[in-house]
Amino acid sequence: MERTSWSLRLARALDLVGAQGLPQDGNGWPVRNAPSPLSVFVPFVRARGERRARRLIEDVSPAAFDGARTLRLRADGRWHDSGLVLAAGENVRYSAGGRMFLSRPLEVSIGARSCVWYRIGHGPIARLPGAEGVIQAAGDGPLRLQAALPGAFGAPDGAINTESPPPPTSGEVFVRLAAVDATAAAVVAPPTGWHYLWRIGAAGIFRTCEDGSALCCDTHGDVGILQHPVDRPLTGTLQLSWDWLVEALPSRLPEHVQPTHDYLSIAVEFDNGLDLTYMWSGGLPAGTIFQCPLPWWDQRETHWVLRTPADGLGRWIGESRSLLADYRRAVGGPVPQRIVAVWLIANSTFQNARGRCRYRRIVLDDGVQRIGIGP
Repeated sequence: MERTSWSLRLARALDLVGAQGLPQDGNGWPVRNAPSPLSVFVPFVRARGERRARRLIEDVSPAAFDGARTLRLRADGRWHDSGLVLAAGENVRYSAGGRMFLSRPLEVSIGARSCVWYRIGHGPIARLPGAEGVIQAAGDGPLRLQAALPGAFGAPDGAINTESPPPPTSGEVFVRLAAVDATAAAVVAPPTGWHYLWRIGAAGIFRTCEDGSALCCDTHGDVGILQHPVDRPLTGTLQLSWDWLVEALPSRLPEHVQPTHDYLSIAVEFDNGLDLTYMWSGGLPAGTIFQCPLPWWDQRETHWVLRTPADGLGRWIGESRSLLADYRRAVGGPVPQRIVAVWLIANSTFQNARGRCRYRRIVLDDGVQRIGIGP
Protein backbone atom coordinates (compact mmCIF):
# COMPACT_ATOMS: atom_id res chain seq x y z
CA MET A 1 0.00 0.00 0.00
CA GLU A 2 1.39 3.38 -0.97
CA ARG A 3 2.12 5.75 1.91
CA THR A 4 0.31 9.08 1.75
CA SER A 5 -0.19 12.14 3.93
CA TRP A 6 -3.07 14.58 3.77
CA SER A 7 -0.91 17.04 1.82
CA LEU A 8 0.04 14.39 -0.74
CA ARG A 9 -3.57 13.30 -1.08
CA LEU A 10 -4.60 16.90 -1.70
CA ALA A 11 -1.70 17.45 -4.12
CA ARG A 12 -2.75 14.37 -6.09
CA ALA A 13 -6.35 15.58 -6.16
CA LEU A 14 -5.06 18.85 -7.66
CA ASP A 15 -3.00 16.90 -10.24
CA LEU A 16 0.23 18.34 -8.87
CA VAL A 17 1.95 14.97 -8.34
CA GLY A 18 1.48 11.27 -9.06
CA ALA A 19 2.54 8.07 -7.32
CA GLN A 20 5.42 8.36 -4.85
CA GLY A 21 7.45 5.23 -5.51
CA LEU A 22 7.47 1.55 -4.58
CA PRO A 23 8.36 -0.17 -1.27
CA GLN A 24 11.81 -1.70 -0.89
CA ASP A 25 10.71 -5.29 -0.18
CA GLY A 26 10.45 -4.89 3.58
CA ASN A 27 13.43 -2.52 3.83
CA GLY A 28 11.35 0.61 4.14
CA TRP A 29 10.54 3.17 1.48
CA PRO A 30 12.93 4.81 -0.94
CA VAL A 31 13.98 8.30 0.01
CA ARG A 32 11.41 10.98 -0.84
CA ASN A 33 12.45 14.24 0.79
CA ALA A 34 11.02 17.00 -1.41
CA PRO A 35 8.96 19.71 0.34
CA SER A 36 5.18 19.55 0.25
CA PRO A 37 3.89 20.03 -3.30
CA LEU A 38 1.40 22.52 -1.89
CA SER A 39 4.28 24.86 -0.96
CA VAL A 40 4.96 25.37 -4.68
CA PHE A 41 1.38 26.00 -5.73
CA VAL A 42 1.02 29.55 -4.40
CA PRO A 43 4.32 30.83 -5.92
CA PHE A 44 3.34 29.12 -9.16
CA VAL A 45 -0.01 30.94 -9.22
CA ARG A 46 1.70 34.26 -8.46
CA ALA A 47 4.03 33.74 -11.44
CA ARG A 48 1.23 33.36 -13.98
CA GLY A 49 1.78 36.94 -15.19
CA GLU A 50 5.36 36.07 -16.13
CA ARG A 51 4.17 33.00 -18.03
CA ARG A 52 1.55 35.02 -19.85
CA ALA A 53 4.12 37.64 -20.88
CA ARG A 54 6.43 34.92 -22.27
CA ARG A 55 3.51 33.32 -24.11
CA LEU A 56 2.45 36.58 -25.75
CA ILE A 57 6.00 37.20 -26.94
CA GLU A 58 6.30 33.68 -28.34
CA ASP A 59 2.84 33.35 -29.88
CA VAL A 60 3.20 34.49 -33.46
CA SER A 61 1.37 33.34 -36.56
CA PRO A 62 3.04 30.57 -38.57
CA ALA A 63 5.36 31.90 -41.23
CA ALA A 64 3.81 32.27 -44.68
CA PHE A 65 5.50 30.84 -47.77
CA ASP A 66 4.58 30.13 -51.39
CA GLY A 67 2.25 27.25 -52.07
CA ALA A 68 1.42 26.61 -48.43
CA ARG A 69 -1.83 25.14 -47.18
CA THR A 70 -3.00 25.68 -43.60
CA LEU A 71 -4.50 23.19 -41.14
CA ARG A 72 -6.16 24.10 -37.84
CA LEU A 73 -5.87 21.35 -35.24
CA ARG A 74 -7.39 20.67 -31.84
CA ALA A 75 -6.60 17.78 -29.50
CA ASP A 76 -9.50 15.71 -30.78
CA GLY A 77 -7.71 12.35 -31.07
CA ARG A 78 -8.06 12.32 -34.87
CA TRP A 79 -5.58 12.27 -37.73
CA HIS A 80 -6.25 15.07 -40.24
CA ASP A 81 -5.42 14.79 -43.93
CA SER A 82 -2.98 17.48 -45.09
CA GLY A 83 -3.87 17.08 -48.76
CA LEU A 84 -0.26 16.09 -49.55
CA VAL A 85 0.67 12.63 -50.83
CA LEU A 86 4.40 11.97 -50.54
CA ALA A 87 6.93 9.55 -51.94
CA ALA A 88 9.90 8.41 -49.87
CA GLY A 89 12.61 11.07 -49.87
CA GLU A 90 10.32 14.01 -50.65
CA ASN A 91 10.51 17.03 -48.38
CA VAL A 92 7.79 19.15 -46.80
CA ARG A 93 8.35 22.58 -45.35
CA TYR A 94 6.25 23.44 -42.31
CA SER A 95 5.57 26.30 -39.94
CA ALA A 96 3.44 25.94 -36.80
CA GLY A 97 1.88 28.29 -34.26
CA GLY A 98 -0.85 28.39 -31.65
CA ARG A 99 -1.09 26.68 -28.28
CA MET A 100 -2.89 23.95 -26.33
CA PHE A 101 -3.97 25.02 -22.84
CA LEU A 102 -3.99 22.69 -19.87
CA SER A 103 -5.27 25.60 -17.75
CA ARG A 104 -5.99 29.07 -19.09
CA PRO A 105 -6.51 30.69 -15.65
CA LEU A 106 -3.12 29.37 -14.45
CA GLU A 107 -1.37 30.00 -17.78
CA VAL A 108 -0.30 26.37 -18.30
CA SER A 109 0.00 25.56 -21.99
CA ILE A 110 2.05 23.68 -24.57
CA GLY A 111 3.22 25.46 -27.71
CA ALA A 112 2.88 24.15 -31.25
CA ARG A 113 6.55 23.19 -31.42
CA SER A 114 5.86 20.38 -28.95
CA CYS A 115 2.38 19.12 -29.78
CA VAL A 116 2.02 18.57 -33.53
CA TRP A 117 2.49 14.96 -34.68
CA TYR A 118 2.50 13.50 -38.17
CA ARG A 119 2.56 10.19 -39.98
CA ILE A 120 3.00 9.25 -43.61
CA GLY A 121 0.81 6.44 -44.86
CA HIS A 122 0.79 3.65 -42.28
CA GLY A 123 4.27 4.50 -41.05
CA PRO A 124 5.25 5.29 -37.45
CA ILE A 125 4.24 8.55 -35.81
CA ALA A 126 6.70 11.40 -35.32
CA ARG A 127 6.54 14.88 -33.85
CA LEU A 128 7.29 18.03 -35.80
CA PRO A 129 10.72 18.83 -34.34
CA GLY A 130 10.23 22.57 -33.94
CA ALA A 131 8.09 25.58 -34.77
CA GLU A 132 9.33 25.55 -38.36
CA GLY A 133 11.57 23.47 -40.56
CA VAL A 134 11.58 20.64 -43.08
CA ILE A 135 10.61 17.00 -42.69
CA GLN A 136 11.57 14.24 -45.12
CA ALA A 137 9.24 11.37 -45.96
CA ALA A 138 10.62 8.00 -44.86
CA GLY A 139 7.92 6.17 -46.84
CA ASP A 140 5.09 6.62 -49.30
CA GLY A 141 1.58 7.80 -48.54
CA PRO A 142 -0.64 10.68 -47.50
CA LEU A 143 0.68 13.08 -44.86
CA ARG A 144 -1.65 13.32 -41.84
CA LEU A 145 -1.32 15.41 -38.69
CA GLN A 146 -2.71 15.37 -35.15
CA ALA A 147 -2.43 17.76 -32.22
CA ALA A 148 -1.51 15.83 -29.06
CA LEU A 149 0.55 16.34 -25.93
CA PRO A 150 3.98 14.70 -25.65
CA GLY A 151 3.40 11.24 -24.21
CA ALA A 152 -0.21 11.03 -25.45
CA PHE A 153 0.52 7.99 -27.62
CA GLY A 154 0.99 4.48 -26.28
CA ALA A 155 2.74 2.97 -29.29
CA PRO A 156 4.63 4.12 -32.41
CA ASP A 157 1.63 3.16 -34.55
CA GLY A 158 -0.36 6.04 -33.06
CA ALA A 159 -2.47 4.18 -30.50
CA ILE A 160 -3.51 6.47 -27.64
CA ASN A 161 -1.89 5.89 -24.25
CA THR A 162 -4.65 4.10 -22.33
CA GLU A 163 -2.53 3.59 -19.19
CA SER A 164 -2.36 7.35 -18.58
CA PRO A 165 -4.75 9.03 -21.03
CA PRO A 166 -3.85 12.62 -21.92
CA PRO A 167 -5.67 15.32 -19.94
CA PRO A 168 -8.25 17.53 -21.65
CA THR A 169 -7.00 20.69 -23.33
CA SER A 170 -8.42 23.77 -25.01
CA GLY A 171 -7.00 25.94 -27.74
CA GLU A 172 -5.74 25.05 -31.20
CA VAL A 173 -2.61 25.02 -33.32
CA PHE A 174 -2.09 26.10 -36.92
CA VAL A 175 0.25 24.35 -39.35
CA ARG A 176 1.27 25.60 -42.79
CA LEU A 177 2.68 22.99 -45.20
CA ALA A 178 4.19 22.95 -48.67
CA ALA A 179 6.18 20.42 -50.68
CA VAL A 180 9.71 21.67 -51.41
CA ASP A 181 12.66 20.45 -53.48
CA ALA A 182 15.21 18.00 -52.14
CA THR A 183 17.82 20.68 -51.56
CA ALA A 184 15.93 22.15 -48.61
CA ALA A 185 17.75 22.01 -45.28
CA ALA A 186 16.55 19.32 -42.88
CA VAL A 187 16.20 19.52 -39.09
CA VAL A 188 19.35 19.28 -36.97
CA ALA A 189 20.16 15.60 -36.54
CA PRO A 190 20.90 14.22 -33.06
CA PRO A 191 24.55 13.51 -32.20
CA THR A 192 26.01 10.26 -33.55
CA GLY A 193 24.94 7.22 -31.52
CA TRP A 194 21.97 9.01 -29.93
CA HIS A 195 18.26 9.07 -30.81
CA TYR A 196 15.17 10.78 -29.44
CA LEU A 197 12.63 8.79 -27.45
CA TRP A 198 9.67 8.33 -29.81
CA ARG A 199 7.12 8.76 -26.99
CA ILE A 200 8.17 12.39 -26.47
CA GLY A 201 9.18 13.05 -30.05
CA ALA A 202 12.18 14.44 -31.91
CA ALA A 203 13.36 18.00 -31.34
CA GLY A 204 16.18 20.31 -32.31
CA ILE A 205 17.31 20.60 -28.68
CA PHE A 206 20.53 18.55 -28.68
CA ARG A 207 23.46 18.76 -31.05
CA THR A 208 27.20 18.26 -31.10
CA CYS A 209 28.82 21.56 -30.11
CA GLU A 210 30.62 23.39 -32.90
CA ASP A 211 34.11 22.50 -31.64
CA GLY A 212 33.10 18.84 -31.17
CA SER A 213 34.17 18.78 -27.52
CA ALA A 214 30.71 18.43 -25.94
CA LEU A 215 27.00 17.89 -26.49
CA CYS A 216 25.05 21.16 -26.49
CA CYS A 217 21.48 21.50 -25.22
CA ASP A 218 19.24 24.52 -25.86
CA THR A 219 15.57 24.20 -24.88
CA HIS A 220 12.90 26.89 -25.06
CA GLY A 221 9.27 25.90 -24.77
CA ASP A 222 9.94 22.34 -25.94
CA VAL A 223 10.94 18.91 -24.66
CA GLY A 224 13.19 16.05 -25.69
CA ILE A 225 14.76 12.89 -24.29
CA LEU A 226 17.94 11.85 -26.08
CA GLN A 227 18.90 8.18 -25.60
CA HIS A 228 22.17 6.29 -26.09
CA PRO A 229 21.80 2.48 -25.92
CA VAL A 230 24.25 0.61 -23.67
CA ASP A 231 24.39 -2.88 -22.18
CA ARG A 232 26.27 -3.17 -18.91
CA PRO A 233 25.61 -5.29 -15.81
CA LEU A 234 24.57 -3.27 -12.74
CA THR A 235 27.34 -4.16 -10.31
CA GLY A 236 28.57 -2.55 -7.12
CA THR A 237 31.56 -1.11 -8.96
CA LEU A 238 29.71 0.41 -11.93
CA GLN A 239 30.09 4.21 -11.99
CA LEU A 240 28.56 6.81 -14.28
CA SER A 241 30.75 9.88 -14.63
CA TRP A 242 30.32 13.04 -16.66
CA ASP A 243 31.00 16.77 -16.78
CA TRP A 244 28.24 19.33 -17.23
CA LEU A 245 28.09 23.07 -17.62
CA VAL A 246 24.72 24.74 -17.08
CA GLU A 247 24.23 28.26 -18.36
CA ALA A 248 20.50 28.73 -17.70
CA LEU A 249 17.78 26.69 -15.97
CA PRO A 250 14.21 26.57 -17.36
CA SER A 251 12.56 26.89 -13.93
CA ARG A 252 13.14 29.13 -10.92
CA LEU A 253 10.47 27.27 -8.93
CA PRO A 254 10.81 23.79 -7.37
CA GLU A 255 10.33 21.24 -10.14
CA HIS A 256 8.60 18.42 -8.23
CA VAL A 257 5.04 19.33 -9.27
CA GLN A 258 3.51 18.92 -12.72
CA PRO A 259 3.16 22.57 -13.85
CA THR A 260 6.75 23.48 -12.86
CA HIS A 261 8.44 20.30 -14.06
CA ASP A 262 10.91 22.01 -16.39
CA TYR A 263 14.50 20.84 -15.91
CA LEU A 264 17.84 19.62 -17.34
CA SER A 265 19.24 16.21 -16.42
CA ILE A 266 21.20 13.08 -17.29
CA ALA A 267 19.63 9.68 -16.59
CA VAL A 268 20.24 5.94 -16.68
CA GLU A 269 17.60 3.45 -17.79
CA PHE A 270 17.51 -0.03 -16.26
CA ASP A 271 16.32 -3.31 -17.74
CA ASN A 272 13.19 -3.23 -15.57
CA GLY A 273 11.88 -0.17 -17.42
CA LEU A 274 12.69 2.30 -14.61
CA ASP A 275 15.09 5.22 -14.81
CA LEU A 276 17.00 7.40 -12.35
CA THR A 277 17.74 10.95 -13.46
CA TYR A 278 20.31 13.36 -11.97
CA MET A 279 19.31 16.99 -12.36
CA TRP A 280 20.03 20.62 -11.65
CA SER A 281 17.26 22.44 -9.79
CA GLY A 282 16.30 26.09 -9.67
CA GLY A 283 14.23 25.73 -6.50
CA LEU A 284 15.03 22.49 -4.63
CA PRO A 285 18.11 21.88 -2.46
CA ALA A 286 20.83 19.45 -3.51
CA GLY A 287 20.10 15.96 -2.23
CA THR A 288 16.35 16.18 -2.87
CA ILE A 289 14.91 12.92 -4.25
CA PHE A 290 11.38 12.77 -5.66
CA GLN A 291 9.19 10.74 -7.96
CA CYS A 292 8.37 12.26 -11.32
CA PRO A 293 5.08 14.15 -10.94
CA LEU A 294 3.85 13.47 -14.49
CA PRO A 295 1.33 10.73 -15.37
CA TRP A 296 2.88 7.51 -16.74
CA TRP A 297 6.33 8.75 -15.70
CA ASP A 298 5.36 8.65 -12.03
CA GLN A 299 5.43 4.86 -12.35
CA ARG A 300 8.91 4.82 -13.89
CA GLU A 301 11.14 7.80 -13.15
CA THR A 302 12.92 9.03 -10.02
CA HIS A 303 14.69 12.41 -9.79
CA TRP A 304 17.77 13.22 -7.72
CA VAL A 305 18.88 16.85 -7.41
CA LEU A 306 22.67 17.04 -7.56
CA ARG A 307 23.27 20.71 -8.28
CA THR A 308 21.69 24.15 -7.87
CA PRO A 309 22.70 27.64 -9.09
CA ALA A 310 24.68 28.02 -5.85
CA ASP A 311 27.17 25.54 -7.34
CA GLY A 312 27.91 27.99 -10.11
CA LEU A 313 26.26 28.49 -13.47
CA GLY A 314 28.54 28.76 -16.46
CA ARG A 315 31.35 26.50 -15.24
CA TRP A 316 32.22 22.86 -15.82
CA ILE A 317 31.49 20.51 -12.90
CA GLY A 318 32.51 16.84 -12.81
CA GLU A 319 30.32 14.10 -11.33
CA SER A 320 30.71 10.39 -10.54
CA ARG A 321 27.87 8.22 -9.22
CA SER A 322 27.72 4.63 -7.94
CA LEU A 323 24.64 3.44 -9.80
CA LEU A 324 23.79 0.40 -7.67
CA ALA A 325 24.02 2.35 -4.40
CA ASP A 326 21.99 5.21 -5.86
CA TYR A 327 19.34 2.82 -7.16
CA ARG A 328 18.89 1.22 -3.75
CA ARG A 329 18.58 4.60 -2.04
CA ALA A 330 16.39 6.40 -4.55
CA VAL A 331 14.36 3.76 -6.40
CA GLY A 332 14.20 0.68 -4.17
CA GLY A 333 12.57 -2.68 -4.77
CA PRO A 334 14.20 -5.61 -6.58
CA VAL A 335 17.53 -4.61 -8.09
CA PRO A 336 17.66 -4.72 -11.91
CA GLN A 337 20.33 -6.68 -13.70
CA ARG A 338 21.56 -4.26 -16.33
CA ILE A 339 21.87 -0.66 -17.54
CA VAL A 340 20.30 -0.41 -21.00
CA ALA A 341 20.62 3.30 -21.88
CA VAL A 342 21.94 6.69 -20.87
CA TRP A 343 19.58 9.62 -21.40
CA LEU A 344 19.86 13.39 -21.66
CA ILE A 345 16.62 15.17 -20.75
CA ALA A 346 15.49 18.74 -21.36
CA ASN A 347 12.01 20.06 -20.64
CA SER A 348 10.80 23.66 -20.81
CA THR A 349 7.25 23.15 -22.07
CA PHE A 350 5.29 24.15 -18.97
CA GLN A 351 6.73 27.58 -18.16
CA ASN A 352 8.14 28.35 -21.61
CA ALA A 353 11.46 29.60 -20.21
CA ARG A 354 14.90 28.80 -21.60
CA GLY A 355 17.44 26.22 -20.49
CA ARG A 356 20.98 25.81 -21.83
CA CYS A 357 23.72 23.37 -20.88
CA ARG A 358 26.55 21.19 -22.19
CA TYR A 359 27.73 17.65 -21.43
CA ARG A 360 31.09 16.01 -22.01
CA ARG A 361 33.14 12.95 -20.91
CA ILE A 362 30.10 10.73 -20.27
CA VAL A 363 31.59 7.39 -19.19
CA LEU A 364 30.42 4.07 -17.72
CA ASP A 365 33.25 2.35 -15.81
CA ASP A 366 33.10 -0.79 -13.65
CA GLY A 367 36.82 -0.96 -12.96
CA VAL A 368 37.32 -3.55 -15.70
CA GLN A 369 35.78 -1.97 -18.77
CA ARG A 370 35.46 1.74 -19.51
CA ILE A 371 32.85 2.78 -22.08
CA GLY A 372 32.86 6.33 -23.42
CA ILE A 373 29.40 7.56 -24.40
CA GLY A 374 29.84 11.28 -24.99
CA PRO A 375 32.64 13.50 -26.31
